[in-house]
Amino acid sequence: MDEIIHQVFALGRIQPQGIQFLGTCFTVATDGRLATANHVLGNNAQNLVIALPKINSFNDYQDTTNNRFEVVPLDIVEVDPTRDIAILKIRDASTKFVTPIGSLDEIKIGENLEIYGFPHCPDGRNVLTFQATTLGAKILLESSSIKSKHAVLNVQARPGQSGSMVLSRETGRISGILIGAYIPGGGAVIIGNVNPSAIHQTTHIISAHYIRDML
Repeated sequence: MDEIIHQVFALGRIQPQGIQFLGTCFTVATDGRLATANHVLGNNAQNLVIALPKINSFNDYQDTTNNRFEVVPLDIVEVDPTRDIAILKIRDASTKFVTPIGSLDEIKIGENLEIYGFPHCPDGRNVLTFQATTLGAKILLESSSIKSKHAVLNVQARPGQSGSMVLSRETGRISGILIGAYIPGGGAVIIGNVNPSAIHQTTHIISAHYIRDML
């Protein structure tokens, strides 16, 4: 599990006031390429960076009071807006640890999955977090008249997890990339800054084989 520390990063943008963290990305090739959800970038390729890890083991305490980050700049290599995937590259660098890319086709309903990401990084809490869940359903979603393979996870996601690595325990391969939570459209009543329709929401991921097709 400790190798994940060197594969999953908080993705941010350098602003005049400091780093604005946007979401999560993870390594997909030893030449320094990473994947994230395209919507995390907000159609802005400027000043993208990843924050390097401050811990050596997942069992280390992560100091939330330490707001100093060593960052590495990124460039956008390729974007698939239809499937909401972006490929980034660490500028002038390579990566040592890469987990093989699999597919949703390899796993079955009810199988155990692991999510690695930074759930609250847009809110200023930059903590690499592990979540365990199960595969709830396989679905086809359509965008721009193209159907793509997605899955529903039995877990609630936070905005910072967009772009997170979703790993199959059974195969040891990346099964998908976390796109976001399903929240029904339409009007809603907000109670104490909470949208009741978004409580107990499920989470969508897209099959990792689309990442492989972009490499």
